[in-house]
Amino acid sequence: MVGAFLPGLAALAARQLASQIPQIQDGPYAEGDIDLLLEIIAFYMHLANRIGFRELGAERCARFSHRLVVAVGIDVATSLNKGLSSVQVVAELRDKYNEREEYYARYKQFLPEADQPTKNTLFHEFTKVIFNRFVRSNDTFDLLLVEGLLSPEIAFFLKETNDVMKR
Repeated sequence: MVGAFLPGLAALAARQLASQIPQIQDGPYAEGDIDLLLEIIAFYMHLANRIGFRELGAERCARFSHRLVVAVGIDVATSLNKGLSSVQVVAELRDKYNEREEYYARYKQFLPEADQPTKNTLFHEFTKVIFNRFVRSNDTFDLLLVEGLLSPEIAFFLKETNDVMKR
């Protein structure tokens, strides 16, 4: 069920970023590059797996994770309808997910405690990945804009995923 809404919510987050940040809007995203979408999907899948591990246990979560990569990859390939093969998209997504899973696993804390800096939290590291790969600016306010745009999108995804996993 998570696989049914994950790609759409990731696409909404990508569109939100593209609509507010000129470097993304005018960059490869405008040309149909799916790298931004794959980055957001890989992060959402990491979040879903953290929730899945908590709710399903290790064995069931491993099956969930494998199925999620395939379901999401096929959905992305068919919804983009740009001549991408689902095999190609699933392979790209699996590679991106494996790369980011190892990186994101280093950050145990999702958000900072009250009055603590966001540095070294999972949320901050994800926004830095998006910022460094797609915004490429030296302006701290641009990083804050990325964080501000992604916060509600991620919060909604977490709520939906948590609700599904608890059923």
